[in-house]
Amino acid sequence: MSENKNIKISFPFGIKEGEKITICGSKSQSNRYLMLSAVLGSCAEIKNTSDSEDTAAMLSVLTHQDKNEINIGHAGTAMRFGTAYLASQEGVDVVLTGSERMLCRPIAPLVTALKSLGADISYMGNEGFPPLKIKGKKIPGGQCKIDSSVSSQFITALMLAAPSFEKGLTLTLEGRMVSVPYIKMTMKALSDFGCKSSLCGNVITVEPMGNVVDKALTVESDWSSAAFYYSLVAVSGKDVYLSYYKENSSQGDSAVVNVFKNFGVETHFVNGGIHLERKEGFVVPSVLNFDMENTPDMAQSVAVTMATLGVKGTLTGLSTLRVKETDRIAALVAELKKFGVVCGDTEDTITILSFGKRDNDILLKTYQDHRMAMSFSVMACKGGFIVEQADVVGKSYPRFWDDFKKLGLVIE
Repeated sequence: MSENKNIKISFPFGIKEGEKITICGSKSQSNRYLMLSAVLGSCAEIKNTSDSEDTAAMLSVLTHQDKNEINIGHAGTAMRFGTAYLASQEGVDVVLTGSERMLCRPIAPLVTALKSLGADISYMGNEGFPPLKIKGKKIPGGQCKIDSSVSSQFITALMLAAPSFEKGLTLTLEGRMVSVPYIKMTMKALSDFGCKSSLCGNVITVEPMGNVVDKALTVESDWSSAAFYYSLVAVSGKDVYLSYYKENSSQGDSAVVNVFKNFGVETHFVNGGIHLERKEGFVVPSVLNFDMENTPDMAQSVAVTMATLGVKGTLTGLSTLRVKETDRIAALVAELKKFGVVCGDTEDTITILSFGKRDNDILLKTYQDHRMAMSFSVMACKGGFIVEQADVVGKSYPRFWDDFKKLGLVIE
């Protein structure tokens, strides 16, 4: 299936009950482990890494082998983490670039912070945006500040490179802190490799490299991907089993467990996985409101679940969605309208206002955004429609359509 391939999806025979799905490792955790392994020169075996395009892009940066240019496509994580990694590698002289959309995604807060720490980075196009000319060097490190309101990935990129800095890192976060659970996931990854870090108020400290841990590490399955199954269970009422998940997860999107209780979905941890079922007799409220500031990657699934079930309400804390693979707030408003759902939006909110008749022969635009394709898939429970650029799911979850076929999805 090429990325430009359109497919028609539907559930003509309903949802299959009790199927077991194995989701690949978290790309967020995989990319953190892989970068730390490279930064520290660790020999640790990393098991169950993500098979996503984002992780493949991250590996292309970490194994650059003196390339003159690295193109990471749509992979935002590889751009942010890769900038910090390459800047801290002595002898590197490379251009880091990406897709047309990537060249429109801001990176100035990270570049400014790295340069203040001693990095040699320059813009080759528009100021504040990729592509970047990076000349790697030993970075002194020390104290710096960063705007923490744009993306937690800027903060994580600095933290992951920091063990290689001579003075480590003392990072002051300025402005509103977004996606804090992702920062805590980074601290957990540092700890797994024997690196010391702390978060006190708005100051993060990462100590210089100490004793490197070379024990085998296993990447947990991706909680962000689990959200699509929670959505399907909420809409259909059918049970699903997912492997491999643990109750005390470092992934911020494990909050999906509590978020989807609002839709009657119960989570049972059994045999290294989770059994999802909708509570018998549960009546979904007619209005629900959610603060998604700490779990922005879940926002599309929550909004589509609300829309499919006819629930009105507002999602807040979505400012980071404006600078993702697409402007996800604008994309949600535009595509939900095709399904008869009228929404309003502000810079950081989306509100589901009313419901009407869906269009005939819907073509869902994905805007080169994997989560648009996957989150809207549950709408097929209410009738088939065409998905544009269906293979965009490969960015985070290449087996998504095959796994949904196990649950009864029919693809034409």
